[in-house]
Amino acid sequence: MKRWLRGALPAVALTLCVLAPSVAQAAADYPARPIRLVVPWAPGGSTDILARTTAERLTRALKQPVIVDNRPGASGNIGADLVARAAPDGYTLLFTSTNLTLNPAVIAQTPYDPVRNFTGVTMVAFAPMMLVTKAGFAGDSLQGLIAYGKAHPGELNFSSSGAGGAPHLAGEMFKQATGLDITHVPYTGAAPALTDVLSGQVQMTFTTYISAQGLLSSGQMKALGVASKDRLPVLPNVPTFREQGLDIEIGTMFGLLAPAGTPRPVVDKLYAVVRQAAADTAFQDRIQQQGGTVVADDPDHYNAYLREDVAKWAALVKRIGGISAH
Repeated sequence: MKRWLRGALPAVALTLCVLAPSVAQAAADYPARPIRLVVPWAPGGSTDILARTTAERLTRALKQPVIVDNRPGASGNIGADLVARAAPDGYTLLFTSTNLTLNPAVIAQTPYDPVRNFTGVTMVAFAPMMLVTKAGFAGDSLQGLIAYGKAHPGELNFSSSGAGGAPHLAGEMFKQATGLDITHVPYTGAAPALTDVLSGQVQMTFTTYISAQGLLSSGQMKALGVASKDRLPVLPNVPTFREQGLDIEIGTMFGLLAPAGTPRPVVDKLYAVVRQAAADTAFQDRIQQQGGTVVADDPDHYNAYLREDVAKWAALVKRIGGISAH
């Protein structure tokens, strides 16, 4: 065996020396053809809008078309699984949201592993959840809402866009942070969840700025708190939960990923384009219009975030006793 190893090692070393230049050359030539950017959600939503914003910048910088391919279904699992199984050559990429790391905690048979099957390019943006109520309810303040809940135990309801999503889990975090007895009422999307807050069927919901923008702008609804470290530029007068004494930070990340095994030089080339775009005011404004902030962290930091986020969601779901409709 030792003699075999001594004979094999030079051959392995030679193979590596031959492969290294070919990988470097492939990265230097990349991209040589159009790139497919898979979005696991339907056109028109926040993920799709930010994906197309990013695709425009990649197309411009890489001199090849970056074509957005919407593959909705199964809470984002259909599109994510497609990319997880794609060749790791940089020509099939994924632009997705927090469901990538959340799904394994709430869906029993997620067909991919968000850490092992992908390599992160960068988190493009982060959009925090916000708590909104009908204008005038409980004095239009977080303190008023909490006081109402304590004075009327069991009478508060919160809607969400569906059981197991970030808005639902934001509500569960709010319940834990305040000790309030609040009932979860799941809907099939953000629009009906907001509509029933407006009609008074439920008293509050957690949602993103882009979903509630019209109702907030018209004054029909009021944002009471933002679940992020900093205030949103589009809502500078709405304080964070932390400013109001609650340790709640939750939202939706929007990220660019490639299949596991994609050469690092290719990943770095993609990241460099997004990093350059992130310094542009027009790009920043487009992200802010969606209620987000630009992140553009490097691949190593993003991969670390993915690992931590998977663990965070698993721990939260376990802490609240699993996911059910209520």
